[in-house]
Amino acid sequence: MAAPDLILHHYPRSPFAEKIRVVFGLKGLRWRSVEQPRMAPKPQLVPLTGGYRRIPVLQIGADVYCDTRLICAELERRCPAATLYPPGTGGLADMIAGWADQALFATALGLVFGINGDRFPPELHADRASFTAGKFDGWDSEKMRPRVPSLRDELRLQLRWIDRSLGEAGPFILGAAPSLADVAVYHPLWYLRSNLGEAEGLAAHPRVLDWMDRIAAVGHGASTPLSPDEALAIARAAEPDEIAVAATSDWLPGTPIAVMPTDWGFDTVTGQFVTADTERVALRRDDPEIGSVVVHFPRNGFAITPA
Repeated sequence: MAAPDLILHHYPRSPFAEKIRVVFGLKGLRWRSVEQPRMAPKPQLVPLTGGYRRIPVLQIGADVYCDTRLICAELERRCPAATLYPPGTGGLADMIAGWADQALFATALGLVFGINGDRFPPELHADRASFTAGKFDGWDSEKMRPRVPSLRDELRLQLRWIDRSLGEAGPFILGAAPSLADVAVYHPLWYLRSNLGEAEGLAAHPRVLDWMDRIAAVGHGASTPLSPDEALAIARAAEPDEIAVAATSDWLPGTPIAVMPTDWGFDTVTGQFVTADTERVALRRDDPEIGSVVVHFPRNGFAITPA
């Protein structure tokens, strides 16, 4: 039986989706591309996730993987060739990725909305303000604009760190081969460059720009379009993978649980506990539209409570 397709639910300008698209490129993977709305509601994503609406989401049959931390780990598990962890980079790549996904991304995001926020539609501001529970000054451009000078200072320091890493290790952040660190550091800078060009700090670091061009040249693998309805039909026709219950789990299979992000996008997903370990948690949902699906989350950045 052929392996199920890798289906990515995303939209083109999503920086975190760009992170996964680059992973597809590094690993030379074929995948199906489902474009989802940029803002809520997302009626053709919610049946898969149970309410989680952050982009991207990876679907493999009736298994749904949320958050790029877990998506990267699952792609590495299933497709280990062209590893995201070249020898000697494991823990360091994960630590750098954690910093880039949080601190570096927050700097880039703050600059984009502080400088160019007026160019985004009001409904996007309202959606993101709700999504982030008031962080980034409620996505109010007028309130964010006074923070721009301090954000520029933060970016200058962050770019110096990246430039120094490339100078010491090069041509990639941790050495001769690209790793998860490169993928995670790249996507906030891709977002910054896409929206503000190179004048906001990047032009002062030609080595960083050359590295960004090397990452961009990797491409996104080979994608073919898939409609949201087709993706739902694939889930409906599939059965979730069998998963062993982790011996270290504090929960019994079938226990009603709720999983919620702890940073932003506080959409709670409820279902029946399947398994958990130190890295991930999975719950089963019975959706009236598509049947049984298992939704997978990373443990880092997510809270598990009784439903």
